[in-house]
Amino acid sequence: MNDLVELLAAVYSCLGGLSIRSLIYGIEDVYVRAELGDVDWEKVLEILAQNLAGTLKMSPSAAKEVIREAITCRPKLREGAPTLAIGSVGDEKAPTLAHLVNRHVPVDATPRVKLEVVRRLGLPRDRILRSYSRVVGRGEGWHVRGAVKSLRGYIPGTPFADVDLIRTATAFRRKLVMNMPISDFDIFVREYSRTADKPVYIALDVSGSMKEYMWGDVKLRVAKNAVARYLRQMASLRGRVSLLLFNVDADFMWTPYEVHKYLREMLEILEYVYAGGGTELASALEVLYSYGVREAVLITDGRTADVEKTWSLVKKFKRLHAVAVEKSDLLKQIAKATGGKYQELSPKLDMSVIHD
Repeated sequence: MNDLVELLAAVYSCLGGLSIRSLIYGIEDVYVRAELGDVDWEKVLEILAQNLAGTLKMSPSAAKEVIREAITCRPKLREGAPTLAIGSVGDEKAPTLAHLVNRHVPVDATPRVKLEVVRRLGLPRDRILRSYSRVVGRGEGWHVRGAVKSLRGYIPGTPFADVDLIRTATAFRRKLVMNMPISDFDIFVREYSRTADKPVYIALDVSGSMKEYMWGDVKLRVAKNAVARYLRQMASLRGRVSLLLFNVDADFMWTPYEVHKYLREMLEILEYVYAGGGTELASALEVLYSYGVREAVLITDGRTADVEKTWSLVKKFKRLHAVAVEKSDLLKQIAKATGGKYQELSPKLDMSVIHD
């Protein structure tokens, strides 16, 4: 532990201008890896390099050498360091929370069972927003609604928000002019086509680049808050949601389950989700496709190691919606090519537009 502290002190003092938060996240990453086995000195350097590569604006291998020399206050000149064309965290493998949990329980175990495992792991918990977000779509009523499918007569107990006031007022007026009694059949109620009846698959990027800061907060925390808001909306619709975590590899945090039954567990699991490792979007698409999924929501910064492989997999999907953590031409093209929706992440993002 003392050696690790001394290393951090040397890196911080010799490489001026580095973010203390980035160093702290690097240490957190070291301890997470240590849970899986021995972490030698070279591995510590690799993990720190992976976390600081984006700040240093160089590849992880170059960052590792800079950090190694920083121990003796002899950092290399950064101008000549090679940079990554895509991404900033390379192809470093690191277990996601889903990988850790699925070593102990089946991949399709309920969120309640998986939460018990998560708590036993003793990982740090990152509190997400608990405020409830009520979303009204298209002005037709409550929460997330699809398009109006048909009109029907009134049935006692129907929510007032579903009543078509214009059609109903017209019918009332006609009856009054004709001096005829008004009945329930003169009250018109809208029926909606709901897309929440089928499961929604969300693939969340948890690579090292998601530790970077945007909007005054960590990318991953903003993304998790957006997912949390969406889960609350889907709970109101009694929809099913699946969450897949990916960096270089991918695995299901939970498979499709009714959100209204497991909302508390899903939200708490989200608080333990951490970032680390390289980025490979193709890994998420491979796992989704192998499970027969043909429509999904991708939440990522768009950095990936193998663009060609990613595109070969994209062609197999019916529709892919993209939530870009930062502006991404790649994600915009993927959404357009598959008929999906493209959004850019923000602290107030409403993911329910994918149902419009």
